[in-house]
Parts: sequence; C-alpha cells; structure tokens
Amino acid sequence: VVESRGGIMDSIQRFSNLPTYLPASPHISNADIFFFLKEANQDIMRNSSLQSRVDSFFIYKAKQPPVLNATYGPFSVEQPIPLDLMLTSASFGFTNKFTFNWKLKSHIINSSIYSNKPKIQTLFYIAGKDWDEYDSEEMLPCVKMFAFLESREVVASCRLTGHLGLCVVELELSPSWFSSPPPLVSEETASLEGITVELFYKIYAVDGECSPEDAKWENNIHAGEDNEHQALSAMERIGSIVVYPNQDKLKQSSLRVDENIIIHLPLSPVREGDIVTFHVFLADYSLADQFVLRIRTAPGVKIVDIRVSDADQWGVQEETDSARTTATVTCVHNDPGAEDRANTTSYEILQMDFEIDNASSPAGAQQITWQVEYPRDDSVSELVVSEIFVSRTMFVGIVPLATDTEILNTAILTGRMVSVPVKVVAVQEDGSVVDVSDSTECRSADEDVVKV
Repeated sequence: VVESRGGIMDSIQRFSNLPTYLPASPHISNADIFFFLKEANQDIMRNSSLQSRVDSFFIYKAKQPPVLNATYGPFSVEQPIPLDLMLTSASFGFTNKFTFNWKLKSHIINSSIYSNKPKIQTLFYIAGKDWDEYDSEEMLPCVKMFAFLESREVVASCRLTGHLGLCVVELELSPSWFSSPPPLVSEETASLEGITVELFYKIYAVDGECSPEDAKWENNIHAGEDNEHQALSAMERIGSIVVYPNQDKLKQSSLRVDENIIIHLPLSPVREGDIVTFHVFLADYSLADQFVLRIRTAPGVKIVDIRVSDADQWGVQEETDSARTTATVTCVHNDPGAEDRANTTSYEILQMDFEIDNASSPAGAQQITWQVEYPRDDSVSELVVSEIFVSRTMFVGIVPLATDTEILNTAILTGRMVSVPVKVVAVQEDGSVVDVSDSTECRSADEDVVKV
C-alpha cells in the first residue's frame, strides 16, 4: 500500500504541468482587504476537479457587501456573498448600512456606587463602524440596560448616535437598594464589602425616541419582555458593579505646612459655586500648643466658615478681611500640658470652608497660601501653596474608543502598515460626552507589539 501511494504521488509530480482542477480565476470585489487561503504544503486543491473548483477566502475589511467574481476564458459570473457567511451582526440588520464586523461594546464608568452618588453610567459604542462615513439621518438602535439584585430590577435606555455611534445609559438606584441588603447579606458585610449588582443590556429597534426611564424608581420583579419594542439581540451581560450603603468619601491629599501643621485638601476637581472644606491637623508627636495660621486666597475664592473641631481642647480666634480673601486664625490649646500630648497621633484642629465664586473664578488651578507663626518662639514657617482645581465641567471618567476590537497584522502579506484609529472621550456627570483626544496622551504597554 505504501508503494502504491508513492507511485500516485510520483505520477502527480510527473504530470504536475497539467491542471487537476477547473482553471477558473476567482476574485473578490467591494472588499478593502481579503485573502485567498491555502493550506501549508498543499500540493493539490481539495474537492476540486476539471469540472469544479473550491477556494477558501477570508474577508478582513469591507465597507459594502462583497461580490465574488469568477472568470474562465470568455465566460464570467458574479454573485454577492451571502450575509450569513459574513461577520455581520443581526443587531444592526435593520439599518441601511453594511454592518460588517460591527460589535456593540460597553464600558462601565464607575464600578463603585455609593448612597450619595446612586447613579450608574455605562457608555456604549459601536466598534467596527467607519467614523469617516457618517450620515446625519442614520437611525441607530436603542440600548436598554438592566440592573438586577435578587428580585429587584431597574431599567434605563439611550439611543446610539453620531459618527462614533455611542451613547451613555444613566440608571439611578432608589434608596431601598442601599438601605435593605439581600437577606443573606448582613449590614456590616454590605458596608465593608458592598453588594454586587449585575448589569445586562439588550438592543432594540425603535422609531422615534427611546423609552423613558419609567422604571427609574421602581423595583420590578423581572417584568419580562418589552412588547412595544422589537428586540434585536438576546440579553447580554455587561459586568457587575458594587453598591455600598455608606457615602463616598472624597479623595484627599495632604500638604505639610511645617513639622507641626498638616492640611488635608480635596484631590478631585470642583465646580464653580461649590463649597470646599480643608482640614487642619496637628502632626504626630507635635508639642505645639499655640500658633497663628495665616491664609490668603486667590481672587474668586472666599473663606466662608472656620470651625474648631474640638472646642474643649482648642480655643480659636479668627480675623478676616471684608472681602473674605485673607484670614488670621489664632489657636491656643486649653491645656498647655504638652507632656500629656507628646505621644498622641495626628488629629484635627480646624475645618475651613472655601467657596468658588461663580462670577470671577476662572477655570483652572486656584491657589491658597498658608503660613504658620509661633508667637512664643517668634518664628515663622515657609510660605506653602495649595491648589483647588476648578472645572466648569465635571468629568467622571474617560473611555478609549477604537474602530476595531482587535488588530490583525497583515503587513507581512500586503506590505502596508496596519493602523487602527483611536479616540478618547470624557463622560461628564450629566452623561454628556466630550472628545478629548487632542488633550490626552496614549502609551503602548509593549512598543514591540503595538505603537501609538
């Protein structure tokens, strides 16, 4: 048998100049990048004869339905490639666009939700969509997001729009989601570890506006399908968030004025009209029992309140100018026995509220200067500057968007560099989206693989 097979291969090689398959010439049109495939070490075409020919091909990029052409001598024939053989999504089948390789991607803006910030925001966008070919009359589908916790459900929706094909779903949890944890979760566990809430989505074809958030404050018991809308996809999981019943603590940074005084200030940007609280702490092992704190603010920032944290320990006298932009605060410990306080840890002495003026405060960093005097030693610290970052818009997250979800390196086959356009958008508190690509920096985790 082995000798017989060898004889057959010898015969094929001896008469290899004769065609063993139909010598037709296939070609694919309306495709930007495509390849005809052949198995490695393949000597003859599989399942082919002089009456027929079988070719395998791979279409990588196409902006319109590809067409397969075949020529044989003076004869030619062409046929559109059936869409069921393409990577088109049924979710976008109702549009008049060729949705080859379109995929709906989601990005949860903040995965930790607190009782004082009960809003869940998720950005959806279409990957694979050509950003340069945008039709203002293009009607994209609606996305409906579901949040599930035990038997509780809340729903919100948005419509994909624009040349990026994106939208932000905003879903607000009612107070009961924070005040009553599931039966098997204790209040202590919920406070420390949080409660996991699962997020899912569906795509709907809707004429006109997407449905309002009528379930915003309701606890539906898995209400079932929405009959007035045509679901274009099965329910798919987005991911999970963690709900905490307590309030979100503001992120703070520390500024050391000298060896005795530390200022705790907010790290996040603030908006015009906000009240910002600074905390004045006595440092670890400090023996200071009397000092004068001098504060000066930039134009547009006013000192609105100064509060002593523990009136039993510290006596405080304050003097402010009429514009409330400078203040002198004298602090004296009520029990000057420094020996009793030498081993205590850092603790708060004062709280100071600053208001960002709507009228005159420009966006950007607003400075506040601090200086400490010690009358007993007749000494003065260096001048220290803190900054409040003021923004007219409050961003809650940034999301990188790519036209494709993966990169296929075809450069070795085509000689052309493969590139994927990337944009960066910022999501604001109100759900609006701003393109910040020109103001951001992107870096590759491995320059040998991907360059940005």
